[in-house]
Amino acid sequence: MKYSGLYFISNPSTTLDASLSTVTSLIQGLESSFQNATRQPPWSLSYRLFRDTIPPAHHHTPPAAHTHSYQHLLHLSGLAPNRTYVCTQPANAPAAIASIPLRQQEAHSSILRHQASALWTPRHTLAVRDGTTYTGGLYTIQIGELRAAREGPQSGAVSSPGVVVCITTEVGACGVEDGVDSGYNSLDNSMAMDVDGQEVEEETDFEFAQTMIRECWGAIKQGRDLGRSEVKETMMASVATTKKEEEREIAVRMWCDTLRMRG
Repeated sequence: MKYSGLYFISNPSTTLDASLSTVTSLIQGLESSFQNATRQPPWSLSYRLFRDTIPPAHHHTPPAAHTHSYQHLLHLSGLAPNRTYVCTQPANAPAAIASIPLRQQEAHSSILRHQASALWTPRHTLAVRDGTTYTGGLYTIQIGELRAAREGPQSGAVSSPGVVVCITTEVGACGVEDGVDSGYNSLDNSMAMDVDGQEVEEETDFEFAQTMIRECWGAIKQGRDLGRSEVKETMMASVATTKKEEEREIAVRMWCDTLRMRG
């Protein structure tokens, strides 16, 4: 399966030029450390965060502590070019993920923003346009500046909260598309045969994959001046799967956890 680590490099000034400068510096570090890396077509991202609306307090009753629920809308071109993932995070329950056609993304967002405004409040909207992708050896590396913009009548200048770097490698068995015959009738890709002909499950070494990703990130940022930026690392959950859709959903959770920020 493909396993990723995501790095968010904050931009204290929030200016777009500062984030573009960080992207340029990191690309130079990548090209210097991985001279055989090959540039690939650009990638893109769109993300919207909605938070549940706090119910009004009753008169003469102090407001109770409220734990928020969230709804994320994420489209990531490298994950599923024609789908948008809707990740709903209840306050006290595991997140639920579904996907909708990309063409329905705006309509779904409009419903939450207008018809369901009593339940959901928009928090922020982020995008990456023409992000940079390199592949080389064991890694696929994506770099892009996040662009934040207000939507609706209060829309204004584009700012940038920071830069994202996603490093992906292979770990364990290769995933297969759900519902697609992988060519193995009695044995899927997560199993192997021992010398006695018995099926044994292959172990997935997530710690090794995380170490590889961290070493890659260390090589990219070595000698780069990130100024007062803070770096936040988020790894995919260590859950082995051979199903591509489950793999995508694990990646979606990683991206949503990072892009939620302080929403």
